[in-house]
Amino acid sequence: MNHAEEDIYVQLEAAAALAAYDCPEGWAFIENKLRSAVVDFPLETQLETVIVVSEIPNPRSENLLIEVLRDARRNDELRAGAAWALGQFATRTAARALADTFNSTALDVKTEAARALLKITGPQVDHVVDLLRTCAPDQRDGLSWVLARSGGFDPGSLVTDADDDLRRWIGYIVGYGKSRFSKSDVDAICKTDPEVYFAASVLWQLLESWVDGLTEV
Repeated sequence: MNHAEEDIYVQLEAAAALAAYDCPEGWAFIENKLRSAVVDFPLETQLETVIVVSEIPNPRSENLLIEVLRDARRNDELRAGAAWALGQFATRTAARALADTFNSTALDVKTEAARALLKITGPQVDHVVDLLRTCAPDQRDGLSWVLARSGGFDPGSLVTDADDDLRRWIGYIVGYGKSRFSKSDVDAICKTDPEVYFAASVLWQLLESWVDGLTEV
């Protein structure tokens, strides 16, 4: 790991092997490289470091990836890589960090964050539902995309005390995710909030039409 003449990728693998056994020297090497400026440590090598870190099942790995993801001064490609890597950590901490990117201006970052969150939502879907309830309005789009594709909860539970913006996103979730929710839960929304149900039904009709996805060429 410390041999100056060794290939950097070999050094990284050696560091990862040490870090996997919680060796302080291995972690120090990885953290130093990932926190370095691109001038000192090329972007492609930092991206490889992100991949290496994602393969070490340790809270320290998760925290390091979150640090990179949240640092707006870092390269967007690197932050997107960190978002992707957090898809290996099905924790509330990772879910919150990924959701916090949904009001980011960098499309690549929030796209990878949404995909990663979808991967880890299953075992903690109730937590992600709570995030939708409590998040800032400009973070609801990414969370709604995830919940529409994960299912596994009662969408009607979101209707109570929902503001108009959240009600629109509930319509989106039920509209796109109809097959992932129980029929009784979906039908119940017709009684508790007919407008949300109507919005969802419009989406059902559009998505079931043969013109959905039709292009001119």
